Amino acid sequence: MKRVCDGCDLAATQRGMGNNCPFCRTHRPSDNPSKLAMIQKRVNKGDAEAIYFLGETYYKGKHGLAKDVSRAIELWTEAAEL
Repeated sequence: MKRVCDGCDLAATQRGMGNNCPFCRTHRPSDNPSKLAMIQKRVNKGDAEAIYFLGETYYKGKHGLAKDVSRAIELWTEAAEL
């Protein structure tokens, strides 16, 4: 879950890569289970940004997950400790 600056994102879009990851050029998933699998893959590798993002996902109840503030806090704490 690396962050891409707006300039890099714009350049990728102008090159026709709008729906691909600017880092690895894989297709971005459009359905919730695929998005969660992609996030979980990075979480399992200990990516602090992915863990933080999953916490945000639980906090807001996005991508088909039920809103769970306590789980979000656990994930944010784990990300902060990395």
